[in-house]
Amino acid sequence: MSRTVLRFDSSPTVEHLGEALSAFLFIEVTPSDATKFAEYEAGAVQIAIRHGGELLAHDTDPLLIERDNAPAIAVLMKFPDKQAVRAYFDDPDYAPLRELRQSVSRASAIAVGA
Repeated sequence: MSRTVLRFDSSPTVEHLGEALSAFLFIEVTPSDATKFAEYEAGAVQIAIRHGGELLAHDTDPLLIERDNAPAIAVLMKFPDKQAVRAYFDDPDYAPLRELRQSVSRASAIAVGA
């Protein structure tokens, strides 16, 4: 179990109580070819599941806060830890899907530990 502890004398910290910390992967993407991007998504989700990934949100109308332009799709996934996120992106089965995604979309991703 982990918990966030807020202190007035420092920034928030996470106390680790014997369990691995989860990682959350935020992806924003704007496809140029919806059909091919759907092919990417179908395969990518299956590979993410192999690495413990869980789809938490897939939003085609994200709320903009302190930003002018919206991605067409915002995705939030949960993984067991950051190493699982890295293993997902480094999976040899993901390589052709990455190439497909890069050819039909603009995207960015960031993983944060909880």
